[in-house]
Amino acid sequence: MNYLIWSVSLVGILSTAVVCGTDTFFLTVGRPALRLASPSAGTEVMGFVHLFADARMPIWGVLAILSNFLLALFNRSGHRGFHFAALTMLILFVVIYNRFVKANQSASNRSCKKREGCSTMIESCRRRGIDR
Repeated sequence: MNYLIWSVSLVGILSTAVVCGTDTFFLTVGRPALRLASPSAGTEVMGFVHLFADARMPIWGVLAILSNFLLALFNRSGHRGFHFAALTMLILFVVIYNRFVKANQSASNRSCKKREGCSTMIESCRRRGIDR
């Protein structure tokens, strides 16, 4: 059982680090860099980032949530509270992301479609031969 706990702990730490590290990177590096680009270029880049991230990042989020749940359930040490706190924060992060980021992204895509000459992300990907 001890090896199982260590394995689940490793998966939980790594997957949580991927999720939090990605967000920290874009808060500290991506956002200031995109401010220097033109609005249309910044919008296009962020659209592509979300296009690929929305397809790949849920895997890491599910692994982090599942491993913290298993650790909170099966770990017999005094750290159960920390695992429940991590689990709660990860679930809260998913709720906030779906509530605010996805809503803003959908509104941005709708306003983009209303303007003349503005192509959607899917059309732009098809022109460039990009497949998720």
